[in-house]
Amino acid sequence: MAWKHYICEISGKTTQVLIDQRFEKQAPVRELPLVSWFGIYCHQSPGNSFWNPNETIALDEIETDLLRVCEDYGQGWVVYLLRITTPGIREYYLYHSSAADIQKAFEALTAIHPTYKIEMDTINDPEWNEYRNYASFAGG
Repeated sequence: MAWKHYICEISGKTTQVLIDQRFEKQAPVRELPLVSWFGIYCHQSPGNSFWNPNETIALDEIETDLLRVCEDYGQGWVVYLLRITTPGIREYYLYHSSAADIQKAFEALTAIHPTYKIEMDTINDPEWNEYRNYASFAGG
């Protein structure tokens, strides 16, 4: 994978972006026209960091479980390619087809981690605009 990491400012907040640039030149837009956003909110105050270091293991476990349940319910039609972190929240973006049951993945994730505030939304993004915004900002 061609992952790129960069720090920028979005809406006045220092932001950490992790993006898979494999699809920058040719994205499977026809096959994966939907994008789902998952927001994982931290329990502990991040202080001057993106998250409290004492919460790293728990947040990493949620990330691992998120990717696993999306793969389980994705029917082979889901790809994770963007994580945006601002102080107190990690946001994940996954592109997928309508065959993927992302709602069930969300339900499974919230059942595994009931003490965490986790939100999810899905929108049509047939041109992959969300991805392209961050990929172009990353500078290839």
